[in-house]
Parts: sequence; structure tokens; C-alpha cells
Amino acid sequence: MAASSPAKIFEYFVVCGIGPEIATLEGNKGFQGMEVMYMPSLLDQYPPSNQSLYPPPPPQLPTCVLPAGVEFYTSGFNSDDVATYPRSYPIVLTEGDGSKIYVACIAFRDLVCDDIIEAYKIPANSFADKCICLVSRSPSFQVLKDALEELFILCFSPAGCSKPLWDVIADMVSNVPLPTPGKDRVLFAIENCLLCAETPPKEGLPHADISFQPLVQCLDVDNLIQFFTAVLLERRILLRANNQRCKCLFCLKGLEDSDEQDHVEDVEISLNAITDTRSPQTMRIHGKMQ
Repeated sequence: MAASSPAKIFEYFVVCGIGPEIATLEGNKGFQGMEVMYMPSLLDQYPPSNQSLYPPPPPQLPTCVLPAGVEFYTSGFNSDDVATYPRSYPIVLTEGDGSKIYVACIAFRDLVCDDIIEAYKIPANSFADKCICLVSRSPSFQVLKDALEELFILCFSPAGCSKPLWDVIADMVSNVPLPTPGKDRVLFAIENCLLCAETPPKEGLPHADISFQPLVQCLDVDNLIQFFTAVLLERRILLRANNQRCKCLFCLKGLEDSDEQDHVEDVEISLNAITDTRSPQTMRIHGKMQ
């Protein structure tokens, strides 16, 4: 990064979903039906990687933000059906050098573009999973979430916004500086909404302004005690789940060869985090979704 260019709180705005080359999670090419999961792709981003001060988004980002894959639907949002509601969630990616990438996500159903419908003979007026994301190196989950939700509202607002949406996104990503840790706050506006960003001091406890209530609600008393003990001992914690619905809450990583004897399609789930290493100090906790 150039010394004359101040760091920005937002690195990228990214859109992930069904790409022009459709394939199932098993690798079968083409459209195989509605009740099949398909590989997600990176559809668009700002800024383009060749115009950014930062490394490009990691190639595994689409899989991380849509870990269950992309599904096609005959209908979109329905206020009477909770399953069709947009979902907002954070993830954390750990790179090989140990640095963290923080991502705010909103997943929703969106109309499939006419070109893809025609090319793959998909039923007209079909919908598919899509995810918009804000990528940052700052663990300020709340401001990432608030900013992304404002962009989402603008995107689907009947009244639209005062200027093209991509101009709003470009202005936010390009011009909002990273606050000085533990000192100043940065105010910025998205249309008529004023938001505030701040960074905690570098010394002190790790910063994570997200609720762990959904996680705790998945655990029984015995596992909750194990979980609390692991936190006190500063041990890495992974959740092991069989229930596919867990994919709605956490990011996933496939099991290693040593786990293949289970003969089930389990996944390992880190606390909203993807990690590239396994530690012998990892404690596994089993939970059930209610």
C-alpha cells in the first residue's frame, strides 16, 4: 500500500451468486433442477482488483459467504414465509500469514438474469440465492453490518436513491478512512443515514462487537461448560454439526482425512471463522439446532 494513501475501513464491496458457468456442488455442469445446490461464483466487486490498494478478495470467498451453495426457487421474498427472508451474518477469514479478513454478508433471493435462464433452459421468473458483502481488515462488525444493510435497503427501495447505487458504493468504499485506533471516530453517510465508525485501542482485549447468543442457544449445559472452559484456557474452538441448517449460521470447512471414518458428510464450523490450520489444542463441541 502506498504510504501517501490512508487506509480505508472498507476494502471491497462484493456480489456472489450463480455465475455464467453453472455446476452443482458435485461438479455436474448445467442446470439439474430446483432442489439441487450449485457452486457460487464471484459476480462483481468494487473496486476492481487491478484498481485497489489491497490484495484481491480471496478466491474461496464465494464458497465462504454461501457455504451451502446456491439454490434456485420458483418465488422470491414472501412476507408470510420466514425461509425467504434476507439473512445478515458476519464471517472471518484467516489467511496463511495469520491476518484476518472480516466480512459482513446479506444473503437473499434474487431474480435470475434472462441470459442465464435462456442459456440453461431454466424456468422463467426463477430466483436464486445471492449474497452482497463488505470486506474489511477492521473487526468492526456493527458498522460493516449497518452500512451493508443501508445499501441493501437502497437497492430494493421503491423510491430509489439520489444517485446511481454503484456511485453510492464507490463513494463509501473509496472515501471512508480507517479511524485511528482508540482515538477518533469517523462519520459518514449513506444517502440519508449517518453512520459512525471507530476502532478500539490496539492494546487490550480482542474486539468483537457481535452477539454470541445464537451460538450459546445451540449448546446444552454440559457443552456450554466445556465451551466456557475452553475460552478461559484460550483454546481454539470448533463446532461439529450434522444438521445442514447450521450452514445458515456459521462458515464451514471440510473435515480432514482423519475424520473420514465417520462416513457422514459432517463439517467443521469455526466461530464465524474459516481457519487454514488445525491445532492439537482444538476442543470440539457438539450442539443441536432447535
